[in-house]
Amino acid sequence: MSPVQPISLRPLPKNLTAARLLMLLEWVHAVGQVEDEPQLQAFLQSMKEQLPTEHMVLALGRLNPSQHLQKLEKLVNVNYPLNWVEHYMQANFSNCDPILHTPMGKEPIFWKESFAYAKSPLEKRFIAEATSFGLGSGVSFSVASPKQNLACLISVTGDEITRDLQIVEMLHCLVPHLHHAMVRVTNLAPLSPSAMLLSNREYDIFHWMSRGKTNWEIATILEISERTVKFHVANIIRKLNANNRTHAIVLGLQQGLQSPIAANG
Repeated sequence: MSPVQPISLRPLPKNLTAARLLMLLEWVHAVGQVEDEPQLQAFLQSMKEQLPTEHMVLALGRLNPSQHLQKLEKLVNVNYPLNWVEHYMQANFSNCDPILHTPMGKEPIFWKESFAYAKSPLEKRFIAEATSFGLGSGVSFSVASPKQNLACLISVTGDEITRDLQIVEMLHCLVPHLHHAMVRVTNLAPLSPSAMLLSNREYDIFHWMSRGKTNWEIATILEISERTVKFHVANIIRKLNANNRTHAIVLGLQQGLQSPIAANG
């Protein structure tokens, strides 16, 4: 079991009704008792039933130097559509999901606000397809632990929950406690610091390199020039202290640069 390192908790929200303050305190107490994944799943299911939300998912992932989630290590899916999760993985949407490319540990991320800034065709495709699965509106909450090189993210969907500002404050306060629970129940393999030196774009390219794609194929998939791909491949080889492309793939996979498990929508 991974040791739990100290992480700053957040103060209780002000102006909560007595009933909601009690609800939050009960959540904090209950999640503090979680010792394994079935208990965590049961806690999240119980919590979801008390919230005006349609779907919920909890994730623990690695941070890159920009404090973005670069690689998800553990996903606890309460009731996200399984066909969406499978599609998300197959399409490698973690590389263009605006939520994952927002610095972790800040204020709640309201999806519609985040999606409004999408510019790339891949981001717009992701948003359109997520919306087609009924995942176009929601809010995500995160906490970051740079010393652990980890961040915890919980996402809930629906318009109703985004309008309930008391619930938003409650979940923002709860997420550090969820982080501790995720760390307690998750055994993470050591990850070389060099692996986290890759930028988001380099990580995207490594993902396709490791699947045998040529520079031309990667350029086509990511809608960038082949020259740009070659530039990033050279940086990947240098950062991983590899001798060549094949060596970089082997080293990267050994150090944990594998395909993300899944992500929120």
